[in-house]
Amino acid sequence: MRVATAVFLGASASNSTGCAGMTSISASQLTCVYPQLSSDKADMYASHLSSKMGSALGNVCAWAAFLGNVGTESNGLTEWTQNPCSSATAAPYCGRGPLQITGHSNYAFCAKQGVCDCPTIEGTPTDVSYDTNIGVGTAACVWEALSGHSLSGDADGTTTGLLKTACIINAGHYPCGTPNGWSSRQQYWAKANSCLGATAAVDALI
Repeated sequence: MRVATAVFLGASASNSTGCAGMTSISASQLTCVYPQLSSDKADMYASHLSSKMGSALGNVCAWAAFLGNVGTESNGLTEWTQNPCSSATAAPYCGRGPLQITGHSNYAFCAKQGVCDCPTIEGTPTDVSYDTNIGVGTAACVWEALSGHSLSGDADGTTTGLLKTACIINAGHYPCGTPNGWSSRQQYWAKANSCLGATAAVDALI
């Protein structure tokens, strides 16, 4: 049976699920979660993430799950191209951007999505790695559209919610067993909760 412990929220306003409302992120919050990120990159990325993802995420639980996954997928927003990017990893449609969109069909799908605003990526996939607006746009597409629903609805502040988002991002479906980088995702998620002023519910199996 799965149970959850109590939740502490550090922000004043909260939504019906008990997750504090949040529609933007600051550079200082971003570097708190990703200390490997330079200050100039943090300023730029915080602006783009707030613009592209703020309303879609909408609360601290979704932001924490998003940042937990982004941290592992892109080494804290410092690696925007999968290494190696080769024929073995679907090059040139290898993992790129904050959530490492991968595969020609996914590039083609997101190129047509308004939430991505990235119509060039099927023809020029390297744009995802080198254009911040396009790269963040692909993260918005992966989070909001690629699975057929917004992952914000899965990110309920529990480890199970985090696992759902990780499985869908990493494997394309839930359940998926243990997704790649699961321990790392949990560590980044815990750090994000701390930096954003909330400690999410912790699931336990008994």
